[in-house]
Amino acid sequence: MVTAATCPPLTADDRARIAAAVAAAEARTSAEIVVVVETDPCEEGDATVALVAAGFLAIAVGGLLSWTGLRLEGVVIAQAALFAGLAALAASSRVRRALGVGWLPSHAAHQAALRAFEDLGLARTKERTGVMIHVAVADRRVEIVADEGVHAAIAPETWAEEVEMVVSAARAGRLVDGLVQAVETCGAALAQALPPEPGLGNELPNAPIVR
Repeated sequence: MVTAATCPPLTADDRARIAAAVAAAEARTSAEIVVVVETDPCEEGDATVALVAAGFLAIAVGGLLSWTGLRLEGVVIAQAALFAGLAALAASSRVRRALGVGWLPSHAAHQAALRAFEDLGLARTKERTGVMIHVAVADRRVEIVADEGVHAAIAPETWAEEVEMVVSAARAGRLVDGLVQAVETCGAALAQALPPEPGLGNELPNAPIVR
């Protein structure tokens, strides 16, 4: 199982392997591939909001329970139990790790991927052909985001296989192997749909970006 604690930052050899895979893939296409690894939790903002909501809900339930004739001690215990349960759910990425749940979808991680796509310039390539493999390690989320030039040539569902490659490898503790394999497979799909063109490509770094 891969968690934030058991998935260390990429080593120099890891970065070199991924960069070499990206360079080889991009040599066969006019598109750009960027690998991004988010090491910090993406869900902290969502968790804070949910924690506040849990507090208000526990207070409201306490008011309702007081009308049932339950003694004050019972109301307080029920409130505390409800708040504790909701607070645990609010820290969803940590709960998923504790329970051993797999790499599940996360709205916060999806938003982080979209921000990274914009921040790192993938939306500003000449022909809008940027493709980003985004891994949110703490949130256990893998996503591939492609620009409109790629969507026009390749159906979005094409990337499901590449996502599964990274997810399966991450679960086995081989995240870098999965990333390299996904880059190679992405490169093959891009080479067929978007072959090399003079003056296109090499606009973005090949080395993985760790944020």
